[in-house]
Amino acid sequence: MTPAHAEGLHDAVVSSRKELLPWMPWAVDPTLEGSHVQTARSQAGWNSGTHYHFALIERETGMVLGVAGLNMEKADAPELHYWIRSDHARRGLTTEACRALIDWARRVLRVRRLTLWAGRDNAASRHVAEKLGFVHVGPLDWKPEGGEGTFDAESYELKLI
Repeated sequence: MTPAHAEGLHDAVVSSRKELLPWMPWAVDPTLEGSHVQTARSQAGWNSGTHYHFALIERETGMVLGVAGLNMEKADAPELHYWIRSDHARRGLTTEACRALIDWARRVLRVRRLTLWAGRDNAASRHVAEKLGFVHVGPLDWKPEGGEGTFDAESYELKLI
């Protein structure tokens, strides 16, 4: 993801704000300037090897649909994250994008294990995790901050060996 994706990213967030708000603190007040800052951070994270964020792009239209990425803070188990525009959800696109990302992480980064967490009540994200083959580990031992406060979440793991 680069600053060239900022406008499309902003449009995707605004159009999906209602669904993103419980889980994403950045969905509280999305601005185009904020999207420019985020995409610049994403590019800097890529350059430093700490974050690998990919814009999900619709093949037919070139529209930015969302983001899938890896946070590399834990070298032994990078964290997968994802979201997609609400009007493109339930089509298998997030799963398709994440499968490609997981394959890339295995081949290019030599990742052997991935983690992710999803809101306990976020059925869509939990469903994607299960379709990707992640195993439910149990409740997360901390509460993530969403746009409406903290929430309970579940932890998942995928071994790539």
